[in-house]
Formats: sequence, structure tokens, C-alpha cells
Amino acid sequence: MTLPDLHRAIAEHTGTFSCERINKPQETKTVNFQHHIQPPAVLDAPLPDVGSLPAFYATLGGVLLYHDALSGDAARYIAPPAEWAELHEAFSGWIEHLGDEEREDILPDWIEHCLVIGETPRSGNYILMATEGECAGQVFEFDHDGYEFTHGANDLVAYVEGMLHLSSETLANFASHMRFIDKNNGAQWWILEMNDNRGQRVRTDV
Repeated sequence: MTLPDLHRAIAEHTGTFSCERINKPQETKTVNFQHHIQPPAVLDAPLPDVGSLPAFYATLGGVLLYHDALSGDAARYIAPPAEWAELHEAFSGWIEHLGDEEREDILPDWIEHCLVIGETPRSGNYILMATEGECAGQVFEFDHDGYEFTHGANDLVAYVEGMLHLSSETLANFASHMRFIDKNNGAQWWILEMNDNRGQRVRTDV
């Protein structure tokens, strides 16, 4: 997919999450979602020429995916480069206490040469890109629960494009972090199904 096509696909993609209340499944609600694109920003320095980074950020300044306006919840955030240092500091807080043996067992070889380009909002989980070695340009997701590093895509364009075509597994991952907490009574909700304006229907229980 070309970057103009990706920009258009993100901008035009909307839909709903059908949810049930946690601990009270007889109660249901529908949550509307859309994506938000930030315009490209003037960069202080050239971006590393890996993973489609320069081309991506020349077209999209940042992307908030599957945002619910009422709760503020969102599934993923691809951050502008100006925010990467802050994200990297937050990510480093999860691994800085590891001893040498733990680092060798847990952390991938590319960890000292990576960018923290985004996050799963409000979760403590991050989106990383390796910048050197065999994995240079590839996107990984870090889950602090178990210190898992999961391959997301071979470059950033493919990663974001993949987020527009959900699997049941990815939707279930969304559901574990997006609870759409009701500000009036504190109710939390579990996503049962996603339906979008392109005819996609994905369930979490498949």
C-alpha cells in the first residue's frame, strides 16, 4: 500500500465495538471508534532510513488508532518523533532493573539500538523499531506483563496497515486494555465484536 493510500484508508475507516459489561454481561453498549492523524511536523534531524520511517513521517505526523471520544481510550498510538525520547524513557523504566543474566535471557539483541515509536495508551506497553542488525526496520510490540517482545511487521507502513485489518487475537488484545470506563458509575466493558464501514466483522471469542 502506498502512503497516500494508507493515509486515505486511515482517514476513511470508522466503525463500532459491540461490548458487554464486565461482571454484568446482560448489559451491552455500542462504542464508536475512529482514527486521528496528525499532520507531518518539521523534524529537528533526519530520521533513520529504516522501516519506512522517513516516508511515513513525511506523510503522517502521528496516528491514534481506534479512538473512543467518550472515554479517551485508544488501541495504539504511533507518536511523532518529538515524543520518542519520552516514550523511550518510560519503556526503559521497565527494563533498567534487570540484571545481566535476565537481560541476556529476556531482551532481544537489538534492544540497545531501537526507537520507541509508540505505545498502547494507558497500558505500559510500547511499540519499538529495531534500527540495526538483521531486524533493522522491523516493528515489535513490548508487553510488560511477561516481558514479551512480539513481531508486529517488517516496517511501519505494514504495521499500521495491519491494524486496519484486525484478527480476533488482535481485537482481544485491544479488549484487554480498552475498557471504556463509565465516568458516572465506573462500569467497564469488554469488546465482543468490531464492525467497520468496510464490511469487516471480527469477534473476540473465535
